Amino acid sequence: MKIQFKNVCPNIFIETPLKSDVWNQDFTVHDGMRYQFRGQSGKGKTSLLSFLLGYRSDYRGEIFINDKAIFELSIDEWIKLRREKVASIFQDLQLIDQLSVEENMSLIPKFQSGYGLSEGKKMLENLGMGEKWEQKVETLSFGQKQRVAIVRALCKPFELLICDEPFSHLDKMHKSKCIKLIEKRISDANAGIILTSLDGEDNLGLKSIYL
Repeated sequence: MKIQFKNVCPNIFIETPLKSDVWNQDFTVHDGMRYQFRGQSGKGKTSLLSFLLGYRSDYRGEIFINDKAIFELSIDEWIKLRREKVASIFQDLQLIDQLSVEENMSLIPKFQSGYGLSEGKKMLENLGMGEKWEQKVETLSFGQKQRVAIVRALCKPFELLICDEPFSHLDKMHKSKCIKLIEKRISDANAGIILTSLDGEDNLGLKSIYL
């Protein structure tokens, strides 16, 4: 999947002098490329991902997906993109607290071939979550919820994996295990990844881009 940012800048930064690899620049992510967008809080990491997926439009400039401006995508094209081309892990995790872990996993609109509920359960067991399968998400710690969100994203088909500070509440052991799962999955799929992190963190050996 090819992503192009052309002179994109959040409205809130338009009057602010910026030194950035992305804002107010022409920047392209080609098929299979793996980037870590780095920057301190308030630099627009989450905003960038929200712009890319069409959740927000409070910016100037243009974003293209496979050479088509995202404002020109139809509803059906957005649905297909989010179901089959992109998997995402946002900071709010987008889980339903009143449902169990299993039920949240079952809400995946389309599973990747070979990655059904049973495979998702195995991955969660590897992350120390086996006994949580039938528990409601509201009973889990935030770090446990992050593990559920990561595995759920990996069970979808995708060409691009988007991760917004996905390891913020994980200890060193579980972070390492999650990184191995992600590395295997994107390698098997020959997929690209965009991951955001606070400046100074190092994850997955990705190429660093500074906001």
